[in-house]
Amino acid sequence: MRGESSLMIKSCLIGIALLAAFAWPVKAERCEETVLIDSVEYRVGERWCGKRIDSTRLAVRERLSRIPDEYCFENYRIYIDLAARDAFVRMAESARSDSVFLIVDSGYRSAGYQAKIIARRMAEGDRFNDIIRYVAPPGYSLHETGMTIDLIPSDHGFTRTAAYAWLTEHAADFGFAETSPKDSAGVMPWEPWHWTYLLETE
Repeated sequence: MRGESSLMIKSCLIGIALLAAFAWPVKAERCEETVLIDSVEYRVGERWCGKRIDSTRLAVRERLSRIPDEYCFENYRIYIDLAARDAFVRMAESARSDSVFLIVDSGYRSAGYQAKIIARRMAEGDRFNDIIRYVAPPGYSLHETGMTIDLIPSDHGFTRTAAYAWLTEHAADFGFAETSPKDSAGVMPWEPWHWTYLLETE
């Protein structure tokens, strides 16, 4: 019964994540959405059109809470929403009891920070449209909600880790879901290291 309940919660969480974060995109030629990077306006394109984060979902700065150093990569100071932080700590402690270590290398990021990432890449010679294939434009990143974390390694090698195997079995019990699972490929790229806190499970 416990296993069936966990699977039901997991399916529900993933469905909510996909509906909330990855609604089917508007065709690029009809999309008028733009962002400003260093005072220059850029169209967000088909991949991101219609996916701007609603202002009601943005992180409340007063609720941002620091993830304990022991769960952060190279002593990074990483903050997420208090509820997400508490749920993550419970999850990380449970994983540790199974000899699995969850280490975060990114949490809350503001729209301004997203813009700086893109501006830096453009200064290095990358084109805006190439950058946003993998980096959300400012205003479109779930990191801006304070509910999303990236775990290490932040690449597809994560699927071969004990952490990924453990999360696919247990993350839903703590309210977390894989934000862009493999079966959403074609709408958004698969990012197995990217997990979002969605709701309480008790």
